[in-house]
Amino acid sequence: MMGIINFVPETEEMNFSKTTSYALSVLSFLADHEGEKFSAKKLNEILEIPWPYLRQLLTKLSKSGFIFSTRGRNGGFQLQKPADQILLAEIIDSVEGLNVLDTCIMGFKKCAFNHTCAMHEVWEETRNSILKVLNNTSLAQLKNGEKKS
Repeated sequence: MMGIINFVPETEEMNFSKTTSYALSVLSFLADHEGEKFSAKKLNEILEIPWPYLRQLLTKLSKSGFIFSTRGRNGGFQLQKPADQILLAEIIDSVEGLNVLDTCIMGFKKCAFNHTCAMHEVWEETRNSILKVLNNTSLAQLKNGEKKS
């Protein structure tokens, strides 16, 4: 059994929201245990995601088509499609939207088209590079440590 990958950072500074970090943790865990079913309670125990948060997240991931659940005594959650067919951009978009990358790196509410800040072009290039990586990296590549450009 592979170790659990914890995508939730120890500090308050993070690149992804807690929701995205938790989604990555759930999906990565289920990918490591492909074909097995885990109850929400078991996922809560193993991944230590707060119960109300986990329930909402499992609903979101299910509605987005990443996981499905089987009811009953031997039921539980499992991946709906192989980890190599789940892109990081799809995960982020489903739980918080990719528009989180549309914000100004300098913290301004809105860019004035005729007066962009000094970081505008640099951030736009960086943002596009990040989106390219997210759109070209699968959950399987993330959990296997494979690099993708």
